[in-house]
Amino acid sequence: MKFKVFFALVVLLASQSCKTSKISQDKSVNIVDNTAVSSITNKAPYDPRPGMKKLKNKYEITKRDGTVKLKKPMHFLVFGDSKGSIHMQDVLKRADILNPQFSITTADFVNKGAGGVGEMLYKKLDEESGWFFRKYPTWPTLGNHEVSGPKDQPYEDNYASGVNNFGDFFGLNDPLYSFTYGNAKFIAMDWIKATESKERMDWLENELKEAKGKLIFIFKHRPYYTVGNKSYKDVEGKSTPVTELFAKYKVTAVFSGHDHLYYRTIRDGVNYIVSAGAGASIYKLKRAGDAIPGDAYYGRTVENEKEFIFHSSNGEEVRFNEAMYFVVSVKVSGEKVTFEMIDTTGKIWDTFSFDGSR
Repeated sequence: MKFKVFFALVVLLASQSCKTSKISQDKSVNIVDNTAVSSITNKAPYDPRPGMKKLKNKYEITKRDGTVKLKKPMHFLVFGDSKGSIHMQDVLKRADILNPQFSITTADFVNKGAGGVGEMLYKKLDEESGWFFRKYPTWPTLGNHEVSGPKDQPYEDNYASGVNNFGDFFGLNDPLYSFTYGNAKFIAMDWIKATESKERMDWLENELKEAKGKLIFIFKHRPYYTVGNKSYKDVEGKSTPVTELFAKYKVTAVFSGHDHLYYRTIRDGVNYIVSAGAGASIYKLKRAGDAIPGDAYYGRTVENEKEFIFHSSNGEEVRFNEAMYFVVSVKVSGEKVTFEMIDTTGKIWDTFSFDGSR
């Protein structure tokens, strides 16, 4: 009985969050309150929209037929899963050297984001990483650690508090949103699975429909495919109603985190990339057997806790004894999309180009 009540609460939260997001996307996603002050940091929130507006004004050209082109090729970074780690600073230093136009993230920048402990950890994130968020528009997503809080509090209370702290820090009303830049649309999805409510699935499909003719990038926390240590209940590793939507609308790439490693695969014509190496402990490759030919991945070996392995797309493997942390760089020139996995020393471990005009 308790499980049924708990599940019902989660579904209710999902439904309410989706309804809020619909309002945010349709009416206020481009409205920025320049007078807003974060109650956590007592300064302007790390809202990516003002910086993104400057980029759009500087580089976008709208043609007579309504299509949008860029004066300069698009360049953004993807990273996540630091959870307050000291290694995050090395990741951000490398990201700064790469000088992207903006970044999208795969969540879990704090270990607990709800309640008073969440406020404390967001203050720490502000002190250590705020310089990067202020310099580059950084689009956030909501992960399980953002809605984690005091163990003596009910899940639904921590979830609501976590969403509130997340919104206060980043200046966004809701973790479900989308934005466009050039010939691309970016769709942010949050921690709750879209399949848990019809409203969420409808919202997602409408967003995908509206992206017709554009490159589509999804970014979220929980992946759909992995080679790490997450359970099959958590990460199915097979086709689902959501991945079927991605294939139907020819999504260019889906970026995620959660399983602390790197993984790149193509399923049903869609690129799936796990970029979860921003500082948290790297996980074991317990599901490496789920990889298919052409996949690239990096993680901790199952046999040896102190050994790590990078498996390239051509099957070659490199083993080493120290964890590496990384970002994923994405460059878009017309319809050509190039992905690179780059570690904190600047070494490129994986590179792959994709024709988005398919």
